[in-house]
Amino acid sequence: MDGIPAQVVEVLGRTGMRGEATSVKVRVLDGDDRGRIIRRNVLGPVDIGDQLLLMDSSREAKALDRR
Repeated sequence: MDGIPAQVVEVLGRTGMRGEATSVKVRVLDGDDRGRIIRRNVLGPVDIGDQLLLMDSSREAKALDRR
């Protein structure tokens, strides 16, 4: 399975029409973007320190709209 490993460093909050996704900041652990911290949306339970496999490390999720 191909993928780029990343580690969750911060959980930002719930997003999506019904709050089904969680916005997190991850540190890319391998590849061209190694060490870069990006924002991604994740489905399912997630916590700080969890490892994710990203299919693409160049895309970044939009910031949450805090009103």
